[in-house]
Amino acid sequence: MLPDYLLNFNKALSDFQEKYPRDNWTESFRDSLINDYSFYSARVEDSKLQYGDTIRFLNNETVRGVNLNSLMGISDHQSVLKSLLDSLNNFSLTEDSIKEVHRCLMESPLAWETEFKPELVGNYRNIPTIGSRQPFFEDKEYIAHYNLENVMGTWVGMFDNRFSDIDNTTEDKHILTRIAYFHNKFLNELHPFADGNGRVCRIVIGAVLMQNGCPPIFPEITNQEEQIEYITTIVNCEQENSDMLLVKYFAEGMTDYLIRRTNEA
Repeated sequence: MLPDYLLNFNKALSDFQEKYPRDNWTESFRDSLINDYSFYSARVEDSKLQYGDTIRFLNNETVRGVNLNSLMGISDHQSVLKSLLDSLNNFSLTEDSIKEVHRCLMESPLAWETEFKPELVGNYRNIPTIGSRQPFFEDKEYIAHYNLENVMGTWVGMFDNRFSDIDNTTEDKHILTRIAYFHNKFLNELHPFADGNGRVCRIVIGAVLMQNGCPPIFPEITNQEEQIEYITTIVNCEQENSDMLLVKYFAEGMTDYLIRRTNEA
């Protein structure tokens, strides 16, 4: 028996699919989903982004008094996700495809929060990396850089196997269980790139959702409180050595989003 939060997600997804069959999506409707996904994903890391101005910018409207670096960063996020979804039939999760997402996303110096290292665009990091979680949590040291070339192939193969065996009627194989596992392993343990890991991770998740009949959706993150909730969930998963808190977080947030979009006139 599925827990209530996964049952609720399945119901909300079914209702959304019934009202908005993918074959009937207009370009503007599809873009609105991609824009929302890009905003909530980027807002995790960039507190300067505001929803209204950002969506207007992504729709090619003029906005003023907004941080240009932030807007260009989310524009790159949107562009990479849109390109990936345009070629979804040809997408498979490999080391090369993950590196290509990173290359497209991080080729501009403006995309980097740390010092720009052009030689590491589209390549695994060659330096140790410590994730900053201050001031709320202790910083996190990720897997040693000299092990990445050896271990990434194994992990990516494992991720791909899990994504090829999704069944939303069972908890272990549910799409949200599988993406939570990928998210926590990729982001909290491997952290393979010098910068941009969270954005790469969430773009890949968007593609996997679409490949499995789900629109690209993410829990709504519009303020610091919601940002801290996401980070707290990740840290608690790590401390409990379990993905279930993130599965529940995804399910509840994505269900709310699906219901809101389904109820729109």
